[in-house]
Amino acid sequence: MQIQLLIPGLLWPAATLLGPASGLALDGLSTLLGRGRRQVTAFEPYDRQLARLFGLHGDTLPLAMLRRLGEADARAPEPGSHWLCADPVNLSFAREHLLLQAFPDEELDPAESAELVAELNGIFADLGRFEACTPTRWYLRLHRPTAVTLYPLDDVTGRPVKHFLPEGEDARLWQRTMNEAQIVLHNHARSRAREDAGRRAVNSVWLWGAGVLDTSPRAPARQVQASDPIGIGLARAAGVSVGAPDPAAALAQDTLVVLDVLRKPAQQLDLDAWRSGLEALEGDWFAPLAEAFRTGRIDTLHLTAPGDRGTLQLELRRSERWKFWRKPYGFDALLKSIAPVPMQMPDTAGPAHGPR
Repeated sequence: MQIQLLIPGLLWPAATLLGPASGLALDGLSTLLGRGRRQVTAFEPYDRQLARLFGLHGDTLPLAMLRRLGEADARAPEPGSHWLCADPVNLSFAREHLLLQAFPDEELDPAESAELVAELNGIFADLGRFEACTPTRWYLRLHRPTAVTLYPLDDVTGRPVKHFLPEGEDARLWQRTMNEAQIVLHNHARSRAREDAGRRAVNSVWLWGAGVLDTSPRAPARQVQASDPIGIGLARAAGVSVGAPDPAAALAQDTLVVLDVLRKPAQQLDLDAWRSGLEALEGDWFAPLAEAFRTGRIDTLHLTAPGDRGTLQLELRRSERWKFWRKPYGFDALLKSIAPVPMQMPDTAGPAHGPR
């Protein structure tokens, strides 16, 4: 029995000595961390790590097509079709920087998303057709392929947009398209109504996910459990059984489990939502897995947690059940161990002692 857990957002992006997980009862997670072999490896984007588990490599993965394949309507993109994610975002100035923020799932409603998408379709019919699978996940089906490098939304959220502009042969086309979409959405009645109500306006779209699937994904396990549509799309493209995350089913056969409940709270620095999600993972996953490991129901458990400073890798093997001297290791202590070193202020008072 082998279980692979992929948990983006588990590493809080702004860990400090205050401890974002302090006070939480995380006995199961602490047991796993203490009994297993752990290391923090170099930063690598979550979507690239997920794709690699399915045997896909490279910088131009067709994430838009794969995510569209993973949507709830289960309507597979036609062979040879080309897609971009065109997610609604809010742009705002912070000093001299233009910052991008994504919307939580519950912040937009289907009716306003439908109106905004219809407006975009009236303006950009020459490029393709926009559609909204959910209020916060929009797509653009292109009339023709494009040669461009576009940065994933996760990489840009909360950062200055100027560092993530389109690159490649068609870069100017997509930069112009995003600028024009910004004007269209900013002037839309729905956006003005949101601003008047003191809410963030949908004043742009972020285009990303271009690429062609040159290699068929291969199944990393007998079943895949995921709620993230990219994970679901990869599983469907690989022809492997896919279902919602379920600990009991995961313990029945070799399984890849993608748990993304912490990803958006970590991106948006929503500490309360992150702590609540972490407590839920402890009860639903970490505690049951620690017990299953103790009783010998798991041969191998891999846990991978991509973060903004690095990736936590944890491995437990059946043979390590008997290493009783390995004690639990607190998750808050782990976060503190990988936190940035506090900046040292220069000593302007001069040396404390004279020359000897």
